[in-house]
Amino acid sequence: GAVRRYLAENPSDFDPRKYLSKTIEAMKQICLDRYLAFGCEGQAGKIKPVSLEKMASRYAKGELDQIVK
Repeated sequence: GAVRRYLAENPSDFDPRKYLSKTIEAMKQICLDRYLAFGCEGQAGKIKPVSLEKMASRYAKGELDQIVK
């Protein structure tokens, strides 16, 4: 929607840098709205970094296989 809106409001301005910056702003707002709607804000401190080797090991062991019910 952000690209169409920008191009409709500025039909002679077809510079991708300008309309893509508007889409990035819109995407950021969507993410913020969803974090707030689902009560996920302020949770970043709970994320623990996992090394690439550890993740590769977990995939190899099948610990991260998809479970379909």
